[in-house]
Amino acid sequence: MKPVSIMYKEGVVLIGMLLFTACVSRPIESPILPEVVPQPIKGNLLYLTIDYKTKALEEDIPEWVHGYEGEGIPGIERLSEYQHRYVFVAKNTGTNFNALNQWTAGFRVTHDFARLVASRLQARLTGAAVLYPDDEYGGFFELAIKAAFDAVYYGAVKETDFWLLKQYYKEEDGVTVDRETYDFLILVSVDKSRLQSQLQQILSNLTPARPPTKEQTSAINRIRANLFNAF
Repeated sequence: MKPVSIMYKEGVVLIGMLLFTACVSRPIESPILPEVVPQPIKGNLLYLTIDYKTKALEEDIPEWVHGYEGEGIPGIERLSEYQHRYVFVAKNTGTNFNALNQWTAGFRVTHDFARLVASRLQARLTGAAVLYPDDEYGGFFELAIKAAFDAVYYGAVKETDFWLLKQYYKEEDGVTVDRETYDFLILVSVDKSRLQSQLQQILSNLTPARPPTKEQTSAINRIRANLFNAF
C-alpha cells in the first residue's frame, strides 16, 4: 500500500485511534515452550521412558536401573552397595505387560541363576579368545559352558525387580512413534569370593573328550588364571 499523507489534525487522531484499536484486538500469543526431544541411545534409536514401576508413587527410577541403562552391568557394580558382589540382570522385553509380569513372578534364583552365570562365562571366554572359541580352547569351551549351566550355586539372592515402558521413535526423524516396549529387569547379586571359588572348582574338574593341543592348553591355563579380570 502506498503511504498516505495526513493533512489535517482530525486525520491524525483518527489514524491513532485505529492503530490503538488494532493493538487491543490482536490476540495474545501463547509462549513458545521448548520442544521435548527424545534422548539418543546406542544404535541411534531414540526413545522416551513414558512409564515405570514406581512412577504412580512419584518415586524416581532407582540408581541401579540408571546404571544398567547407561553402562550395563559395570554401571551397577560401581555402586557402593555392590562393591564386593557380582551383579547379574535377567531381562525380558515385550509388549504384553501381564506376560512379562508373570515371567518376573516366576523367576527363581535356584533355577535361573545358573543360566546367567553360564552366559557371563561364555562372554568372558569369547572376549578373551584370539581365535574362534572352539579353536582357541578346543572341547574345553563347550564343556565349561555346560558345566556352569548345570551347576548348583550358593549365596545368590534376588535383590529386586523393575520395569520401564519405552516409546521408541523412528530414526529418520526422531518424532514419529515406532513402537512402545516394556523392559522388565530382575537384579541378582552374589558375593564375589564365593562365586569365584565355585567357578574355579567347576573349571578345574573339566576333562574334554579330545585332549587339547599345546596351544589350546596354553589358552585354557591363561583364561583360568585371569578369568575374573573384567568378569
